[in-house]
Amino acid sequence: KNQDQDHPGGISGIIFDIWIRDLSGQNAILGMDFMVPAGVRMDLADGSMRLPDEVGIPLNGRKGLYGEKIGDVERSLRIPVGRSEETTARIKLSATEKLWVTRGERWVPTVTEGPGQIRYLVISNIGDRILRLDHRLDVGMILDQDKVPRSPGFVSVGSRRYREWQNLAL
Repeated sequence: KNQDQDHPGGISGIIFDIWIRDLSGQNAILGMDFMVPAGVRMDLADGSMRLPDEVGIPLNGRKGLYGEKIGDVERSLRIPVGRSEETTARIKLSATEKLWVTRGERWVPTVTEGPGQIRYLVISNIGDRILRLDHRLDVGMILDQDKVPRSPGFVSVGSRRYREWQNLAL
């Protein structure tokens, strides 16, 4: 819904309420006539909607961009404070691919080398209480080397920012 607002000094504006919810299997695209002025942007190539505070919401039925492969935790984890847990994810990169990872407020990922091109993902709890991670949590993404993730918060393994995260895990 929207409503016109008159403010002191003759400045007027419009307040919008946006509801984002599951429509029980229905697909819907809300009218852009009120979304754009409210600062909501849709990126149909990426299959996401961006709210004014840059929070991204994946759209229903989203397809991967650039043939990206998303890596998740694969099983729910319970990690005590100051400890690390290896996930069951086995990451195999080709010579033309690059691995990108993201972190949370209370956890950081570490990628360890295995035999051949295989890499393993270890999650470290850097918080002050027991960490529980859902098995569907996306922590990594494999893209061609000349591509970068469109989702915010991802860094490439080996980058300066990734090395800063590793200091938190020590």
